[in-house]
Amino acid sequence: MVTFSPAIARCLADNTLHLILMPTEACNLRCVYCFEEFRHGRMEVGVVRAVKCLLERRVPELDALTLSWFGGEPLLAQDLIEEMLDHVWGLVHDHPGIRFTSDVTTNCYLLNHPRFERLLERGVTTYQVTMDGPRQWHDRKRVRADGRGTFHRIWSNLRAIRDVEGAFTILVRLHADKENLGDLPAFIEEYTGTFGQDPRFKLFLRPLSRFGGRNDSILPVLGARAAHGTVQTLRDLARQHGVEQCNLEHMDSVCYASRANSFVVRADGRLNKCCLALDDPANQVGRICADGSLEISPQVRPWLRGIWSGDAEALGCPRRGLNDG
Repeated sequence: MVTFSPAIARCLADNTLHLILMPTEACNLRCVYCFEEFRHGRMEVGVVRAVKCLLERRVPELDALTLSWFGGEPLLAQDLIEEMLDHVWGLVHDHPGIRFTSDVTTNCYLLNHPRFERLLERGVTTYQVTMDGPRQWHDRKRVRADGRGTFHRIWSNLRAIRDVEGAFTILVRLHADKENLGDLPAFIEEYTGTFGQDPRFKLFLRPLSRFGGRNDSILPVLGARAAHGTVQTLRDLARQHGVEQCNLEHMDSVCYASRANSFVVRADGRLNKCCLALDDPANQVGRICADGSLEISPQVRPWLRGIWSGDAEALGCPRRGLNDG
């Protein structure tokens, strides 16, 4: 009889399901380092219906369900998010033993106070928002489709969210690169004064990375050694200011894409394992059927190789080395 470590067993557990849903693949921003192509817009009606069928099939046998919302910018289709969450809560009501959680990755441009409260009351309690430092850098890199800056709107939305009562987590991902490096200490000071006393806001400092976007060759990314030292210095500064942080060591060492019970559901019904390289042939692992069943192709096997090998690198990032050889 094959036995697995608890971490590996969780990757195979059929009483757990994690879906990363893309209610739209359109976006209102054109960040200079973005890797997406925006070829698909709003999730097709048939796919929405299929997701509901899938949840109806699976919820009765689950102990834990997580729905993550991704895009594009998922809040461009917030009505679909709310529709599917309302459906889930009806199922959870009938099966109260299930543990349901939900999170969203959003650029925060549309996440005003009323929108946030609607999502929060439907159980979306974790939000990841990216910033590129102070206004002069952020507005060059996280721009609207018409080229205009977004700092003021996003910062204002975050301040409005800060005033909402309730339990939630705002993960503010802060990119460090060769250009903005000198201004990040001042940004951390400003962040501390605005959000530093609220433990619900957590700073996630990361070096800017290349993820396959059209501008990869010109991105001002830090070298590996400089990135490590620089980010650690900034984390130390934030810690001195008493800022709550989320670092990689706080995160699960097993990537969601390594798990047999986790899938990305695209707006057109295709299934991926990873949110990066969405159109990579190796990342096309099936599709969701009209009745809610999942049609899984053999393409999924390399993504799960860490489960069988126990290799920490394959578990931590199965996309790395996937196309080697």
